[in-house]
Amino acid sequence: GGRLPPPLNLSAAPIALGLTEVSKDLSAEVRGALGCPFDFNAYKDRGEVFGITRVSRRPEIFGLLAMALGGALLATTATQVAFYGLGPTVCFTVLAMHSDRTQRGNGQLSVEKEAQTSMLPLLAFLDGRQSLAQFCSEVDPVNAYTAVGLAGLAALRPPWLRWVK
Repeated sequence: GGRLPPPLNLSAAPIALGLTEVSKDLSAEVRGALGCPFDFNAYKDRGEVFGITRVSRRPEIFGLLAMALGGALLATTATQVAFYGLGPTVCFTVLAMHSDRTQRGNGQLSVEKEAQTSMLPLLAFLDGRQSLAQFCSEVDPVNAYTAVGLAGLAALRPPWLRWVK
């Protein structure tokens, strides 16, 4: 479907609030998922590699990195470039490598997923491991329009959005 947020599990509220006890016989992963109102694994039937993971295994980390680089481009001094650009770039890249290493060690990063995807954004497209056509067919239009709209809004910075001068 073309939903922006993940599906909502309203029955998780009593568990999250501690009003209902979850069976200790369930694994920690299942108990945690039962207590979360958002189903972040709603699309697990699509397989391990789909959507944004075709671009990068760590899209959330590289999203933060893009924000840091944007701040660095707006910087006016070398100190600001180092603080907003260089520091976060190094930290987020090391965090992405650490996440890969940790997930490789505990089995959460399969050999197939690692072979099909890249940690660095767009690298799997450039070296032929992924198809841009396949990625485009999997993108939810609502999410794409929202992303383009928010990016355009941030780029245009209308007067009512200028909280910082």
